Amino acid sequence: MSSAAPRSDGPMSLLFDVWLLSGLSVGYLDDVLAGSGLSGNDFGLYSLLGAFGPATPTQIHRWTGWPTTTVSAHLGRVDQRGHLERQPNPNDGRSLLVALAPDGTAALRQATGPFLAAMHELRPRFVPDTLRERLVLQDLDRILRDVTGLDSRPYTVDPHDGGPATAHTLTYLGPELTPEQQDEARRYIDFLRLQPERT
Repeated sequence: MSSAAPRSDGPMSLLFDVWLLSGLSVGYLDDVLAGSGLSGNDFGLYSLLGAFGPATPTQIHRWTGWPTTTVSAHLGRVDQRGHLERQPNPNDGRSLLVALAPDGTAALRQATGPFLAAMHELRPRFVPDTLRERLVLQDLDRILRDVTGLDSRPYTVDPHDGGPATAHTLTYLGPELTPEQQDEARRYIDFLRLQPERT
């Protein structure tokens, strides 16, 4: 006797939501970076190597989840531009480490300007300050890495990172708020900050 199919969690699925978001993100970056010489996927790879390289192609696969053939194709394009350096892996004489060459670092720096400008425009649409959304995505990332056996991402988002050290604080003397109530209060504060000032 076959068991019933698992209940759907609504139209399409959570994984399909992630797939749509991935495509939208890369397409948006392609538009933002037009003229920089880098695509959205290029910018991601250059940023990964710039922040966490040098790394082996296998490690890039285990961070990104890209098939090894896709990693090789991307690295080949980076190499053709003169933006890649290869060096022996001191921990394994059979493999190579790849890193950004100086021209690759310069290309990443040039593309970072329009990327940061786009983030400046997007940030007010995220409440509060992208942290909540990033923590949700980080949890989805962790689950997918667990089920696929891939390495942890090379960085984590700190749930206590509420912004710069100079952030303003409010004093509240009532009973301790639950995390949900704190989130609601932060969202209301952000709502107030977006309202026009009254004269």
